Amino acid sequence: MAAKKAKAVTGYEIKVVGNTEFCGVGAGGVQFAYGKAQIAGGRMVDWFREHEGYEVTEITADEEEVPTPPAE
Repeated sequence: MAAKKAKAVTGYEIKVVGNTEFCGVGAGGVQFAYGKAQIAGGRMVDWFREHEGYEVTEITADEEEVPTPPAE
């Protein structure tokens, strides 16, 4: 039986909408370079989602799902 692959969220990319050249420290001490920042998670993800001017994208990686062994 082949294992299914699922997506695991490994972090988040924050983009400054309309200012792709922004370099500096944003809300919560998040460091931006060329209008983008990457964060691991936590309350700052929600903060950026709730405030206009930011776009939040999940960073995912393939995660292999272990198949369940058959019942005896």
